[in-house]
Amino acid sequence: MSVPTILSDDLDADAVAAILAARQHAVAGVRETDDRPRETLLLFDLGGVAHGLPIDCVRAVAPLPKVTRLPHAPGVLRGLVEWRGTVVNLFALAELLDRDAAEPTAMIVLRHETPRIALAVDAVSGVANVLRTDTDPTLSTLVIDDDQRLTRIEPVVLIERLLPARLQEG
Repeated sequence: MSVPTILSDDLDADAVAAILAARQHAVAGVRETDDRPRETLLLFDLGGVAHGLPIDCVRAVAPLPKVTRLPHAPGVLRGLVEWRGTVVNLFALAELLDRDAAEPTAMIVLRHETPRIALAVDAVSGVANVLRTDTDPTLSTLVIDDDQRLTRIEPVVLIERLLPARLQEG
């Protein structure tokens, strides 16, 4: 590949740097920067459908331990689990979202102090940095970003649906 030379006669260092930057931009196809706000989501599967939860509301991810069932518990409450020496309420997110889900293998522990909340999920698949949407909060919102398509779960609405009003502040 032949590259034309830059004759630096009568050019100062800034002019040469500008020419080199322009060539690099043309050759490399430098992407335009996107200044729109983004957020990081923890990705998980429910019934073969990708979902995301803002990473800042997640305390931990763990394999699903033994579940202690509770008599007369609401349908979405699978039971109680022991996690790091504390009792955690385990909720079936698939039921709340009306999804057909496989047998859960993992749980996502949320940053909610009292009571502690964990969500039973089929599998945790990673993280994604997606565009932040500024829509009215609903439980789930479709997010399409580049080649990703997933359902974003809004933590505030989720907690409102899972817990009675007196326990939501935790």
